[in-house]
Amino acid sequence: MTIDLANIWLQANAVIATLIVIVIASYQRRNSRHKPFYSFIAWLAMIALISIPIRVWVGNYDIADRSEVIVNFILLLVMLNSRGNITGRR
Repeated sequence: MTIDLANIWLQANAVIATLIVIVIASYQRRNSRHKPFYSFIAWLAMIALISIPIRVWVGNYDIADRSEVIVNFILLLVMLNSRGNITGRR
């Protein structure tokens, strides 16, 4: 495997997607009510996002567009700001 800019974007996308999944999975609702719809949305997001690093590291994901990496990075910042709450509330 060669180290080039495309591979760096690909690996960055995989790491960012993994971090998003970790942040969503570590959300603690404390005294909030359980909301099945938002739990399902969070589960779907985690399944979709965890497929990115798996496909990258298996070799099935060839190209990561810069805009995709930037959007995933912004999503990571939003999830960190909301502490993993998929509804966006703190």
